[in-house]
Amino acid sequence: MRFEVNTFREKFSSLGWKSVEVGSVHQFQGKEKLVVIISTVRSSSKSNPSMKNSLGFLTNPKQFNVAVTRARALLIVVGNPCTLSRDRCWNQLLTYCQQNSSNIGVQNLS
Repeated sequence: MRFEVNTFREKFSSLGWKSVEVGSVHQFQGKEKLVVIISTVRSSSKSNPSMKNSLGFLTNPKQFNVAVTRARALLIVVGNPCTLSRDRCWNQLLTYCQQNSSNIGVQNLS
């Protein structure tokens, strides 16, 4: 994670976006932000449901809750919806987004 965090911080700083905070879910515990962008950084080309264990931290319900409840106005999730849908919490969020036409990319999680 260190490489990605530093890369984003450097890029945002070069754009003059010094107030943009970049960090892990743990760093945002107890904080709220107007806009939150979550990069799930997990993907798999296999659509095998038994691959759920490969999702690592993404299957932790407490971290999911912290991640998706920090935004006051806009939550953007970047990730592979077919991979994320293997987890119950992410699947519910993705289904909600699909039902409310608030997703871009894959239109059918089945």
